[in-house]
Amino acid sequence: MNRTINREPLWTPSFVKICLVNFFIFVNFHALLPAFPFFVAHLGGTAVTIGVATALFSVASIVARPFAGWLADTRGRRAVLLSGLIGMALIPMGYFLSAGIAVAVALRTLHGAFHAASSNSASTWVTDIVPPARMGEGLGMYGLSMALSTAAAPAIGLALMEVPGFEPYQALFAFTALSALVALFLSAGIRQRTARLSTEPIRLDGLFERTSVPASVTQFFFMMAYGVVEVYVAFYAATIPGLPGGGIYFIAMAAATVLTRFALGRAIDSHGEAPLVYIGNAALIAGILLLVFIPNAPCYILSGALMGCSFGAVQPALQTMAMHSVAPERRGAANSTFFVAFDLGIALGGLAAGMLLEHFGYRPMFLVIALSGVCSIAYYHVFGRTHESSFNPAMRQRRVDSGLIDGAAGRALPFVVTISREYGSGGHRIGKLLAERLGVKLYDKNLISLTAHRSGLDEESVKESGVMADSRLEVYDAPVQTAVFQAQSRIIHEVASRESCVIVGRLANFVLRAHKRCFRVFIYAGREDRVRRVTTRYGVPAEAAEETLQRLDRERRAYCLHYTGGDWGARRHYNLMVDSSLLGEEGTAALLEEIVRQRL
Repeated sequence: MNRTINREPLWTPSFVKICLVNFFIFVNFHALLPAFPFFVAHLGGTAVTIGVATALFSVASIVARPFAGWLADTRGRRAVLLSGLIGMALIPMGYFLSAGIAVAVALRTLHGAFHAASSNSASTWVTDIVPPARMGEGLGMYGLSMALSTAAAPAIGLALMEVPGFEPYQALFAFTALSALVALFLSAGIRQRTARLSTEPIRLDGLFERTSVPASVTQFFFMMAYGVVEVYVAFYAATIPGLPGGGIYFIAMAAATVLTRFALGRAIDSHGEAPLVYIGNAALIAGILLLVFIPNAPCYILSGALMGCSFGAVQPALQTMAMHSVAPERRGAANSTFFVAFDLGIALGGLAAGMLLEHFGYRPMFLVIALSGVCSIAYYHVFGRTHESSFNPAMRQRRVDSGLIDGAAGRALPFVVTISREYGSGGHRIGKLLAERLGVKLYDKNLISLTAHRSGLDEESVKESGVMADSRLEVYDAPVQTAVFQAQSRIIHEVASRESCVIVGRLANFVLRAHKRCFRVFIYAGREDRVRRVTTRYGVPAEAAEETLQRLDRERRAYCLHYTGGDWGARRHYNLMVDSSLLGEEGTAALLEEIVRQRL
């Protein structure tokens, strides 16, 4: 491991500010989480109503997060964060005007959407700020801001339900609105630049990041149990004589979370996520069993500590797993995928708990919910620990050896799709569509200007050097033409080393033959389809179309042979050869996107 990279600073001003922003976002969240059920009960709601309100908050978050992730990737982290925080400041003020349960639940639902936008954009922004080689440690420390809010906010929220001189719950709502305003002020002062933004248009399948699914599903099962305990433990304690109030439980939980994060922060990066997932889920199950079978004060506090240890271990480990191998321009989608599972776990867990509680009581409900911790371990063991997103040492070394990740930086290397094509096959437009679908840059004619600048030639000379008729081979033996090809090759190498992209033509498949994450495509088409395209789109006269197709294909083959010694159309030089006549340009681009996403 490169020691210089390891010593790259973590606690920069930008990192401290984004941690504080996250703290106040979750103060707003956690102060209301245990208190809102009491507010619903105050308005006349039942246990089922409380479960529905909890579920709708999470449902709104689930629906909003994918769109918030796309906006963070395409419009920038700051804009989405500020918008979400404004909403989080306004909604608590609306609770003052609640005329009944329906209005309160509706406002709570809208609150969930603004919380999703704020937390998602902040969690995406921090991954741009944290050094890649310290991602696990950085996300663990960032998560401390949430843990500290867990320590302070629930107890404050419960205390502010009844304050002398205020109407019931008004002091609580004013406090939560103020916390969002503080976060808004801090976020406006962050100067750290975000990663390169995506140009990907909004599409349903593009709102989620497939690489993050195993970590997200594991987190979903974990949060089903953890979220239920967080919502219902204060109510449960009130039914057991001799148990302290909910505030002491949350303090024990938060203290254990903080200690766990400090103790295990660097262990995530060095040992991978597996030990933390197994140990954390075991602590979760043990904490719930203590609540059920030994409901006395010491075990109650110990249960809170175990729950804190579980969250302190599992959440940063799985978030790092979901994020570490994702391209910067897809981090918003990866975060939304992860936190959709996070919210969905809380929503379904809360809904199931409310129904179980209504019919069976607290202890049977907690026992059933504890099974989701078992499911979290089982799913991860079967599907997560050997997935490509895992950063366990054995999996990480395998990817370093294969060249799929940078062993020093610990991040995925850029991928490149090269497209060679017959003239008139639609290869250029397919490449453009594919780049848009993948959210990466297209390199084609823009390589001409880059090469001209590098070689000192005019663009027309560079353009001419890219096509070579077999009757003019001797012209291209000139040193100037060789210099153009070499300059263009160097630029292709530089582009491929720094960013994911699609490159059309320029013999890029040969130039990048040693690139570990290069997918080489050859596009061809039927004769009639090619003739139709060159006559209608390129303006080639119909009587000259056949001769033009043959001449340009011949020139491309001769140019390739001269500079690479390779056969331009031979299948051994490509990973995939596609007839664009079968699916058309849009369909071929969609097919290539599916294959590239699965492979790279």
